[in-house]
Amino acid sequence: MNLTLVISSLTCGGAERVVSMMANYWADAEYKVTVLTFDDKNYQHYHISESIQWYALNISSQSKSWIDGLINNLKRIHVLRKFILQSKPDCVISFLFSTNILVLLATRFLSCKVIISERNYPKYDKENRKTWFWLRKTLYPLADHLVVQTDSIKEIFRSYNRSVQVIPNPVKVDPESLYNKPEVLLPVCNKLVAMGSMTTQKGFDLLIEVFANLYRHHRDWNLIILGEGALKNELKSRARELHIENAVFFAGRVRNPFSIMSRCDLFVLSSRYEGFPNALIEAMACGLPVVSFNCLTGPRQLVHHEINGLLVPPEDKYELEKALKSLMEKKELRERMGKEAKYVSKQYALNKIMAQWERLAFGGTRR
Repeated sequence: MNLTLVISSLTCGGAERVVSMMANYWADAEYKVTVLTFDDKNYQHYHISESIQWYALNISSQSKSWIDGLINNLKRIHVLRKFILQSKPDCVISFLFSTNILVLLATRFLSCKVIISERNYPKYDKENRKTWFWLRKTLYPLADHLVVQTDSIKEIFRSYNRSVQVIPNPVKVDPESLYNKPEVLLPVCNKLVAMGSMTTQKGFDLLIEVFANLYRHHRDWNLIILGEGALKNELKSRARELHIENAVFFAGRVRNPFSIMSRCDLFVLSSRYEGFPNALIEAMACGLPVVSFNCLTGPRQLVHHEINGLLVPPEDKYELEKALKSLMEKKELRERMGKEAKYVSKQYALNKIMAQWERLAFGGTRR
C-alpha cells in the first residue's frame, strides 16, 4: 500500500502533529509513505521517520492580489499533481481546508482514493473567504471520504459528502518524554499551563485577564504559555499593563511540551473555538487536571465535568476564574482529577485511532 499525506507544513500545530504520528505509524508498519508539504523545509517541528519520502514543494508564497492568488494556486495544483503522480499512491490523505481544495483539484481523474480531513470548527472566517467556502461546498463531494473529529462537526458537513466519518485525534506520550529535562527554566511555584498558537482563536487575551485577577490572591502561582504567534507581543504588553509580567512566562515553541506539562499543576484551555484540541488531550495524558471553555466542539468530548476536569461556558471570564480558583485552592481535587484525566491515553490510543483510518484508506473505494 502506497500512502501520500498532504499538509501545508510540519511546523508546530495540532494537524501537523497528527500527520507526523500517522506517517510514522504507517512507516513502522512498512508501508510506502510520502509526505508532501507546501513549505520550503526550513523548519521542521515534528520528527518523521527516515524511511518516509518527504517533499517540501516550496509553493506557499503570499499573493498580493486575487489575480496573483489565482495564478499561484494554479501553479500549486500543477506541482501537487506532479508529485502525487510521482508517489504512485493507492490513497491520498489531505489535511486542512485550503489544502483539501487544492488536492481535490490536483487529483481529478486519477485512479487513487482521496480522503480529505477538516481539523477545526468550520464556521469561522466565512466573510473573508467566500470563494474558498464556495469551493469547499462544490468540491468536497469529489472526495471518497471526508474525515471530521466530532459528531457535531459531522452534522455541519453532512451535505458535503456521502461518506462523512468521525475520527478523533490520537494521543501518544512516550514515558521518557515526561522525565526529560525541560527546554525552558521553570519557576519554583505552583504552575498553571496553557499551550497553543498565539492567535485570536486560542483566547490567551481572555486568560491573561483572568489570571491577573487570580494572581492578586494567589501569588504562589505562575502562568506558563507554550507557543508562538502573531499576537505574542500584544499579549506580553497586556501582561505588563496588568502588572503580572513577572508571573506570566511566555515559553515559546518547544519540541517536548510533555516534560513541561508533567511538572505543572493545572492546565487551562481558553480557546474561543476548537476542532479537537491536541493541547487539551496531551495535557490530560500527562495527568493534569484541566479547566476548559466548553467550545461548541472538542472539549466536551474529552472533559467529563467534575470528574477529570471542569467545563465553563465559552468566553465567560467570570466562570473561568471561578473554576480555576477552585482547583488552585484544592490540591487533593487536582490530584484526583489528574488521575482520571490520564484515561484519555487508552481511549484515544494511537493504534485504536489508526485502525479507524486504515478502514477508510485500505477499504473499498466509491470510484
